[in-house]
Amino acid sequence: MLIGEDPDGDGYTVRTQQGQPIVIGRPAPSQYPSDAHEIRQRFNIPAFDPEAFYRRTGAALSGVYPDMLIHIEDAADGPDTVTSPKASLTLIEAPKGSGKSTAIDQFATYQMEHNGERIVRNGRQQSSDWRRLRDWTTLWLPEGIDVNGRWMEAVDRDAPTPEELVRAVRYYTDVFDLIEQLQDHPKGTFNVVYPDPLFRGCERAMAIPDTTTEQPKFTPQGEDKPTPVVHWWFGFLAARTFRGTRVDSDGDRNWMTVYIDEFGMLAPESTSGGEAGHWTYECVEIMSDTAKEMRSAGVSLVGAAHHEEDVHNHWLKEFDYWVELSNRERPNRTTKAETPKPFRGLKQDQNLFASRPPGYGLCYTESRFSEFQFTDLGYPHETPEFQFRLSVPESAAEDESDDAVQVATDEAGQPTIVEEYTAVDGAVHELRVLAPGSGLIDIGGDEPEIVESPSSPYPDGSFPDSPLRETAEGYELLFERAAGEIIVAARVSHH
Repeated sequence: MLIGEDPDGDGYTVRTQQGQPIVIGRPAPSQYPSDAHEIRQRFNIPAFDPEAFYRRTGAALSGVYPDMLIHIEDAADGPDTVTSPKASLTLIEAPKGSGKSTAIDQFATYQMEHNGERIVRNGRQQSSDWRRLRDWTTLWLPEGIDVNGRWMEAVDRDAPTPEELVRAVRYYTDVFDLIEQLQDHPKGTFNVVYPDPLFRGCERAMAIPDTTTEQPKFTPQGEDKPTPVVHWWFGFLAARTFRGTRVDSDGDRNWMTVYIDEFGMLAPESTSGGEAGHWTYECVEIMSDTAKEMRSAGVSLVGAAHHEEDVHNHWLKEFDYWVELSNRERPNRTTKAETPKPFRGLKQDQNLFASRPPGYGLCYTESRFSEFQFTDLGYPHETPEFQFRLSVPESAAEDESDDAVQVATDEAGQPTIVEEYTAVDGAVHELRVLAPGSGLIDIGGDEPEIVESPSSPYPDGSFPDSPLRETAEGYELLFERAAGEIIVAARVSHH
């Protein structure tokens, strides 16, 4: 296939204002549409009309929804419904089944189209929710880190690689290098960024804000008690806020909106500080102060969580906008006691969600709110869900717990090579190799027994010919990394 050729043969992904310079390296002809226009065409997303949100008697409308989406330098430059220019902070409270990922993709599309914004969406090793927009995605990966893909559904195809799934793949060396590259990237683009498990540049970035908080430390993956990889986003937001260019070379504001899904994992309410808590509390304190500077720097943040209680109150108080999505089960807030703390002054006494199916939402500030609707987009190309895991997993931890079985896990506590399975009646107790690998090890007897020979879930690793090793405490299931290093995929204690 020639470079720049559209793999689908339908004119998408390359022949756009953004696709041509990214893939071909040349400016696009003026008649080429934008990425956002193509996305709307592909998914039948209606054009966004900010003027439709004027306050009207008997309607749950106001300009607050356009205010949240559209970022402009001065209110006089935009629609009459946009009265709060500059960047903004928004929390989406979205219960399961409410269409959170769909709403995020539609919000991003409107911002790309109306603001020429560079959208950044967080890549997570447990999910590929962003795959709907993969044809327009530039994927940003940390340089020098192994990336292993696997399908999360049973499919008859090889493991996915980044280059096969997105329009372009770029690599960065640290958070400051990433910021510089993103600023040179075309406006109106959709960018998925995977955090660097080595946290390069993060401590330097977090030292820039002038705060009295003790400076957090970041421990790379592979070392003792590593920092959760999601903490990388603290460093990225600080680097973009304080070292990013605020005005582009064309004289326009350098707008960027950062979407962070599962926001409660970044700033949990139950967080602790210091070394034992991975300095999370200190990071949250620094970022709550940094939030004030983000607005001036043209950086908007949209966090998504299932519940308000998932997110630390130091950060909650900084949000300008709140979005709730309907799922037919959880009503919208109708009393002052229920309303999020920053918005207790809002008078909202009707349960609008009682009669609304998924696809409806409320956007509000402390004084006004808008009801809006978004489209059920689906997933094109029959693209199964997949995972990109950065770096090969480490050995199963040796700890002093009473658990008879320990398996290697990632920073979120998810199994990385094998998982433990126990039948309800206890008749079956085994280790199962994660897909796309295969294999079963029966651990219900006095010693483990290989029922089905294990094959690796990763293309650059394998199980040894004799994967079980007996120790004084029990047995270890061994896994060999590509470089020949033997790690422990699971430990099974003596009964």
